[in-house]
Amino acid sequence: MTSPDDLASRAASPNATPAASEVQNLPPPTVLDKARVVIHNYNSAFGENPVGTNPEITAALMGKNPKGINFITPDSGLRVNASGELVDGYGTPFFFHQLSGQEMEIRSAGEDRKMWTFDDQMTR
Repeated sequence: MTSPDDLASRAASPNATPAASEVQNLPPPTVLDKARVVIHNYNSAFGENPVGTNPEITAALMGKNPKGINFITPDSGLRVNASGELVDGYGTPFFFHQLSGQEMEIRSAGEDRKMWTFDDQMTR
């Protein structure tokens, strides 16, 4: 049985990722968790995490990968800015830190929208 968080089961989508104004306004911790889920689903599909800068990782999650799978579907609640970066619930680009081929740290700048301050949020 497929869990609601298993976005890989609904990953293939011919639809483009919606603009920020078209996405439901989810709480920032939920957006961070959804980013974690799509990275996990990518890893499940390919045996490794996407690598590179935020725009490169976002492109891989949006279908520029060997199987053409779009993990950022319109119903995922995730947003991509005009620069092609996956953004947090405050509209700030996530920082992706590849810890290994199997583990990635995803950091949100938090409410102050400044990276590396006390209110940053992080998940793996």
